[in-house]
Amino acid sequence: MLAILQAVNLLLPGVLVSPEKIEQCMALGQPRSKCVVRGMTTVIVDHIAWDDWDAWSEIMKEFFVDDLIYDSNWTPNMDFGNSSSVREWFDREHIPFNLAFDNTTFSLIVEVGEEMTSSYIAYGKAKWIGDIGTVPGSQFVGKEVTIWDLDFYKLDAEGTRIAYNWCLIDFVDLIRQLGYQVLPKPALPEGVFYPPRSMDGIPAPVSRLADPKDAEIAKDMIVDLLNWDFVAGSGPSNHWDPDMTWYGGAGFGKASNKVEYEEHILKPLREGLSNRALDLDVVNCEGRYCGAHGYITGDHTGVWFGEEPTNLRVNLRFGIHWRVNVEGEAVEECWAMFDLPAAFIGLDINLFDRMNEKYRVEQ
Repeated sequence: MLAILQAVNLLLPGVLVSPEKIEQCMALGQPRSKCVVRGMTTVIVDHIAWDDWDAWSEIMKEFFVDDLIYDSNWTPNMDFGNSSSVREWFDREHIPFNLAFDNTTFSLIVEVGEEMTSSYIAYGKAKWIGDIGTVPGSQFVGKEVTIWDLDFYKLDAEGTRIAYNWCLIDFVDLIRQLGYQVLPKPALPEGVFYPPRSMDGIPAPVSRLADPKDAEIAKDMIVDLLNWDFVAGSGPSNHWDPDMTWYGGAGFGKASNKVEYEEHILKPLREGLSNRALDLDVVNCEGRYCGAHGYITGDHTGVWFGEEPTNLRVNLRFGIHWRVNVEGEAVEECWAMFDLPAAFIGLDINLFDRMNEKYRVEQ
């Protein structure tokens, strides 16, 4: 065990976290949260001791509190879901993921860090090798797959380890890539999440160049935008640039301007869900980039994604990131993911059950 830890530290200097190393990282212009999280993600991405619980857990003690809360997607077989320890996360997410996808290569698009919270939106490229969450990847071994992934992290009180991790992957999009359209096909293109249209680095932003004053302005704009778009407004927020881009997950699609965003994203939400409210877990900003995780709740009193009203309360979980043109006082880009299967199971509709011939489409 000691040999494994020594090898990790030798081959990947700075991976294992200590207060001294965190301070050294911060001295280079990185926020505290990124200094902690990046060490952990290096171990995950490089698949270090990925299937050896004893070795892997010893490494992860450097990054996670013992009673970590890992809050992820709903699935029928309890892959992912909510875990209350590192061991549960290992068994319910880490191992199932690695048994479903072959040597996934991740690319971060946006990575936002404050002192005690950080978040990112990323995609992984891999090939199917097995099932996950009842998605039958074992029937498509060798088929290429794109995995949309986002994470939000909150550090412990000491700021040295991760206490809470909210995670989402787009299961509806994984199902779509296997040839099943389990929600009505949107008018907007699905499966598209491009990097920012700006020279802010990839992932954006470059922390040591991010202006804290920009972050303060951007956060005020985003909080106002969220409440207007999803709760109080009758159309898109005035903070949006007319030619904004909204990258939505499966079922939503990519809106290329404010008109498309209203017609295909906001209007169906307002018509389908009434008495809406917003519950935010995290809002973090770094320079001109922001992220938010939380829930939109509403009463299902209208047609929503083709489903007739049930009058049940919907809990729609989301993780969203934005790029804000602070100088121009306009939000120009957005990357949005939702846990639609969890929202639909609250309506007694299991989207995973729709992986059958009725919902199969030509690819």
